[in-house]
Amino acid sequence: MEKTKIKEIKTVIVDIPIKRPHQFSTEKVSTKSFVLIKLTLNNGVVGIGEGTTPGIWWSGESVETMKLVIDRYAAPLLLDEEPEYIERLLQKLNRQIRGNAFAKATVEMALFDALGKTYGVPVHQLLGGLHREKIPVRWALASGTPEGDIEEAKGHVHSGTYAHFKTKSGHDAPENDARRNIRIAEGIRGRSTIGIDPNGSWDRISTMKWMDAFFDAGIDFLEQPLPPEDIEGLARLSAMKKVPIMADESLASVQDALRLATEKAADIFSLKIHKSGGMKNTMKIAGIAEAAGISCFGGTSLESSIGTAACAHVYASIPNLNEGSELFGPDWLADDLVKNPLTTKDGFLFVPDRPGLGVELDEQKVEEYRRKEEKGVLI
Repeated sequence: MEKTKIKEIKTVIVDIPIKRPHQFSTEKVSTKSFVLIKLTLNNGVVGIGEGTTPGIWWSGESVETMKLVIDRYAAPLLLDEEPEYIERLLQKLNRQIRGNAFAKATVEMALFDALGKTYGVPVHQLLGGLHREKIPVRWALASGTPEGDIEEAKGHVHSGTYAHFKTKSGHDAPENDARRNIRIAEGIRGRSTIGIDPNGSWDRISTMKWMDAFFDAGIDFLEQPLPPEDIEGLARLSAMKKVPIMADESLASVQDALRLATEKAADIFSLKIHKSGGMKNTMKIAGIAEAAGISCFGGTSLESSIGTAACAHVYASIPNLNEGSELFGPDWLADDLVKNPLTTKDGFLFVPDRPGLGVELDEQKVEEYRRKEEKGVLI
């Protein structure tokens, strides 16, 4: 019997419009870019995956760098290899390619999809099995004004789509940010609650000044209020026992997780498969959190239904995912890359149960949104 081997790896960049502009701490975006990967086996199975990031400002990687790394460096290392030895292949990539966690996660996603389709099982079965079949989803408010965020939150609660929210902060001075968030929390008090995500843009003193006010306003959590390297500052905020501190940009590797747990610098870990180099690493990080009594939150890099499905398989397999998720990417996009996009219903996302990632690529959509000119990279 012929051994199953990786026959071909191809990538393409796509740009998909979003439903409304989204304000991050450093920029406002109106489209979302993805690098789509197709990994073909000699048995005819095609595994798909996608790479995406909030922006090169967030992680140092972009869709352009991911495509370059996969095409020129990862693909030659994987061709003619047996996909069943996935851990060995990932270690091979780590030895030959330093860093580039987002690119590696994209490759790993396609490997798991191909293996799931080959074995006829959903990816979560390859990861150890489900702990839950649906995941709570929190919507991110980022209209740019407190009035817009309040009305957006009320609309979602009224329609039954989303029950809880988080805000994107960091565009304004910390003091103005704090006042704006308290205004939003008060505007939806009795209907819902918010968490705050400054993307590492605040400082220790400013944050400490507002902790009591955040507690009184019923803020659910502060996600990465301080720069990623300020672990001591996160520990001091966590020790105040006011609003739970969530680590995101400070938490990428398994080693980061161990340090945060050891230094008691986070009450919640924000998990993201791309920043951690893949699904397996994400589960390892969740295991460290479980051992340390730290809750987990299912973060997002604002994926389409492809990446969202991958996240769902992982997050639903983690026992200590106590803080829900923010897997709203498919609802945030104006269109998708699959034939039946994932949707949130009554505040929950259901985990796909078909083989592999459980989503089917729409080739017409891929062609429609394929980037016609490569930007910022020589290939």
